[in-house]
Amino acid sequence: MKGFFKKNKEVFLVFLLFFLVFYFLQFRVSNIIEYDGYLHIKTAELMKNGLIRRFYWTENSILNADNYADIQFLFRLLLIPFTFLGMDYGAKLAAVIFSSLLFVFFYFYLKKSGIRYPFIFSSLYFLSSVEIMYRLLLTRPMALSALFLVLTLYFIDRKRYLALAFVSFAYVWLYSGFVFMFFVIFAYLAIDLLIKKKIDYKLALFPFLGLIAGLVINPYFPNNIAMYFTQMFKVNLISNLYNAEWKPWGFYGFIANNFIILGCFFTGIFFNLKESKFSRRNLALFFIALVFLIFTIKSRRMQEYFAPFAILFFAFSANNFLAKLNERKAVLLRYSMALVLIALFAINFIYLGKMIDEGNFLYKYEKGALWIKNNVPEDSLIFINAYAFNYLFFYDSDARYTHGIDLTYSYLYDQEKFERYMHVLKGDKEFDYNVIKADYSPDYVFVGKIKVEKGLIDFILKFKDDFELAYEDEDTAVFRVRK
Repeated sequence: MKGFFKKNKEVFLVFLLFFLVFYFLQFRVSNIIEYDGYLHIKTAELMKNGLIRRFYWTENSILNADNYADIQFLFRLLLIPFTFLGMDYGAKLAAVIFSSLLFVFFYFYLKKSGIRYPFIFSSLYFLSSVEIMYRLLLTRPMALSALFLVLTLYFIDRKRYLALAFVSFAYVWLYSGFVFMFFVIFAYLAIDLLIKKKIDYKLALFPFLGLIAGLVINPYFPNNIAMYFTQMFKVNLISNLYNAEWKPWGFYGFIANNFIILGCFFTGIFFNLKESKFSRRNLALFFIALVFLIFTIKSRRMQEYFAPFAILFFAFSANNFLAKLNERKAVLLRYSMALVLIALFAINFIYLGKMIDEGNFLYKYEKGALWIKNNVPEDSLIFINAYAFNYLFFYDSDARYTHGIDLTYSYLYDQEKFERYMHVLKGDKEFDYNVIKADYSPDYVFVGKIKVEKGLIDFILKFKDDFELAYEDEDTAVFRVRK
């Protein structure tokens, strides 16, 4: 064991460094960053009592059905050990460890592939966009999904077909992003067919077997297959209507958030053109990065996949050039890059703080959430603006809520009812009857006193005879609905 640690000392030091950086960034605020971490860690805690067979906490949602399937099952399983450390701390520590694992393996893959300055390229990936840095602090499957894609590249290079089957199996259990693994494999198969005029059938077969096994040897089979179809072809295709993270940037926003990544991508093209050829691996990385670039133009969410492949393409493409540098130029390059990375970290640190602060407001709802937990009868139905669900669910899973997790799930559940719900929240349409009471018949209504809730507050005031104020503080209010 001592020899193993000594042999891999650099890898452990890189992991420790990224762990410390992520820990520092994560714990600049004490509460869970953004929304989804509350949902994931709470679901993991509930799973300690057994599988969740129906997500009845969101009443008006396609998740509240007998055919429910948890398509992030493995991610929640991985979170269960962290629940024993305290829910807030456990969720944050999990995000730190998962992101650190992504970068240490990114470094490891570059190093094992003979790439010069693997730590510089790994750091460049980390600092390539403040959006990337921010999303890596969230307790979401993003880091592990990117890690699985790097593992896919590593095992493809080494023709480790059985390992690819295991990665495929685990990826299916982890996250619906497993489709990107097969896109990567398809890119290599297509290039082999183009260059070598033949296909590596083992590369096609083993991951496919892992996919089938992951779908079938699954606690939610066969419901998981229908849920994957819904998530990929219904939710993700129309969720741009409701979720900002799936919407595209404007032109200047796209450039501002991706100029480093774009610079790496186009510099990689330059080095390949200079050599007058693309190697098999470089051609595959170019094609994969190009497709994710197109996806990123259409949806900002895809940046999290464009960035690692653009940096990898750059690293492999520039390697021959870096190898030919004399010692003086190599030293100058290392020091120059160190200064650039330090400057990037300082700039990103400032903007990252602003991003965290802008989304860091749910903790203000703690008093209202605790009041609900301590005073609302079990199984009561609470009408809410969907964004508040994760936080309220985190504190009280004995109640049910009208909406939550993803607005698209409610849209698919009942489109006409959902549209009236959105009009109530936005306050952009007059109703001559109480939509909240008629459509949902809730026991309570939860209101957060922020700008986005103005439409809901005005609606309650209009039909004030139907509502009775049960609780209020400076940030929240809870109304009892008169039957």
